[in-house]
Amino acid sequence: MSVIQINLEIVGLGIIFYSPYAVKSIREGEPYLMRHYNEPQDVLEHIYKGSIVGFCTGSPGKYVLNIFQNEKPKIEKLNPDYAIKLCIKVEDGEIFFRDLYALLRWSEECSDDCKVKMENGNYEVIVCSWLPQSGKRGDNQQINIYFIAKSELPKLRYIGVPFLGDEEM
Repeated sequence: MSVIQINLEIVGLGIIFYSPYAVKSIREGEPYLMRHYNEPQDVLEHIYKGSIVGFCTGSPGKYVLNIFQNEKPKIEKLNPDYAIKLCIKVEDGEIFFRDLYALLRWSEECSDDCKVKMENGNYEVIVCSWLPQSGKRGDNQQINIYFIAKSELPKLRYIGVPFLGDEEM
């Protein structure tokens, strides 16, 4: 079991991840968040297509993302405080993890520390997290993200933006 760890500090209230193909049409400096990712239905359209996948963390702060590839979590053994299911379509052999606010004024520039190599294809994504010992969201909060290869994107049903404070699993 190999784990890739990403330390991500965010000023927004959420995290996005995507494969480069999904953001190719966004122009440098474009206020994409306000135009195309601000309303719940816009966010859900991206999430259901597995393009720019985001979830609400509920707080800015420091998050430790533990990335697992082709490993299905045993939720009952992990006993997370929160667990949600998402999906992503990977092209270009990699995915990036960023602060949601990167979409406020888009810049292609992104640290290599926030990039993970991944085989192209469709993935079910299980996101698990635990409230930090301090009780404060974003206080070096651990988030496990499991990518499980699938023949097609799984069907998801959300009423609003996926929130890592709900128990959606």
